[in-house]
Amino acid sequence: MTNSRKSVKPVEKKIVFDRLINDRDFELVYKTGRVVISEDKKIKAKYLFENKDIINTVKIGLSVISKKGNSVWRNRIKRILRESVRINREHLRNIIELKNADLLIIFSPYSINQTNSKKIFLKEIRPAVLDILKRIGK
Repeated sequence: MTNSRKSVKPVEKKIVFDRLINDRDFELVYKTGRVVISEDKKIKAKYLFENKDIINTVKIGLSVISKKGNSVWRNRIKRILRESVRINREHLRNIIELKNADLLIIFSPYSINQTNSKKIFLKEIRPAVLDILKRIGK
């Protein structure tokens, strides 16, 4: 005789990682978001939690103003920030599960610029991003 009952798995909320693209989302974060600065004062982040549907999303935006450096340097910073966030994706997943809301984050350099940091590497930025994510998760 076979057991016809199927085991019921708990409904797991899906978390989607996406880019912050809309001007409306950027304006919303800039106007109503909270600011967090890393301990070493290299990176700044503005973030906002939004209560939404079953699917929780993390939208990440990167903003580097032209006064910080030329286009090559700005694009390098954005690539490094994007990679650092990708590495810390599990930490973001834990924050979303804890808060049960959408998270909109805009990362930007705070004290670093091209004149004081000609070459910038992932090993310099990654601890700052992790520090910001820990502060957001509190």
